[in-house]
Amino acid sequence: MSTKTARTPLLTAGQQLFFSPETGAWKALKPDVSGEPDEAKRQQTLSAAAAARDELKSVLLSSLQMQHVVALAGSGTSLGSIGGPSMWTLWDHCVNSNPDTGDQKRTPTTQAQSIIAEIGYEIAVEKENIEALLSRCDAYLQIKKSVTVEKFVSASKAVILKKCSAFLDGADDSKLASHRTFLHRLSRRRVRDSRMKLFTTNYDLCFERAAGKQGLVVLDGFSFTQPRQFDPRFFLYDIVRRPSTGDEVGNPLEGVFHLYKLHGSVNWDQSTSGDIEIKSDPTPETACLIYPAKGKYQQSYVQPHLELISQYFSALREPNTCLIVSGFGFNDDHLSE
Repeated sequence: MSTKTARTPLLTAGQQLFFSPETGAWKALKPDVSGEPDEAKRQQTLSAAAAARDELKSVLLSSLQMQHVVALAGSGTSLGSIGGPSMWTLWDHCVNSNPDTGDQKRTPTTQAQSIIAEIGYEIAVEKENIEALLSRCDAYLQIKKSVTVEKFVSASKAVILKKCSAFLDGADDSKLASHRTFLHRLSRRRVRDSRMKLFTTNYDLCFERAAGKQGLVVLDGFSFTQPRQFDPRFFLYDIVRRPSTGDEVGNPLEGVFHLYKLHGSVNWDQSTSGDIEIKSDPTPETACLIYPAKGKYQQSYVQPHLELISQYFSALREPNTCLIVSGFGFNDDHLSE
């Protein structure tokens, strides 16, 4: 009877791994070998990681040569040094009286304590989850009218709108270096390939601002005239460069990509007539956003979100398509399914 003596080479939680299509196994990209006393094994692990990085680079390069490139960006692309709010930050500012106080114990406001007690939200079970809290508020308002709960929901939406837009005010453009590099490399594709399609669940303007600094053109479903109004037909338009010689044949302009904001944007305003326009300061009530709540699945099936998610489904069904996912936690059922 033999026993297995070989151990998995230093794989720990939070480590970067690569799933190799050829071997069907996960490979470490940057393994921690500080705890390996055997120098030979340490070098063997580092060599295997270097080979995995080369294989990953090869897979990515070949994937990006596919005819269609689609990207899905989540909230993780706006966190870190960029300064975008996390879900915890939104809870902190919507519920607590002393937000942004580091490791200090948070104290919920009197209003928040009253609301949490009224709707029966159990923090011990649901945790400090702003999405779960607003979902409970929405469900509560479906069966009982409560002015205090309505005011709390309205105030929370105002906080979310502000936190998702204000962090870019006066921000150093170097914080968007990753966005700029990402857009620059993926938007300048071969003429015979389709335009890169970028879908994002983020409300903020990180991608629009990065594109502007790069001189890229964003086709976002809005008209080119003022006021800029949403109309899905603008996704069918393209931009070509026509020679000055008078030749009628034009060439596709470089640096053009499609942007689909699946959950809306901080600068989308919906009028009483239903028209959606780009404005700098929409109110929480008129802002065209799908606010954090478990009802996002249902809200995504009303316009304009229905059109955008339909475009997402259509793009994924195209043959020879490469999907790049970044900063997305797969917590939105209507997209993950």
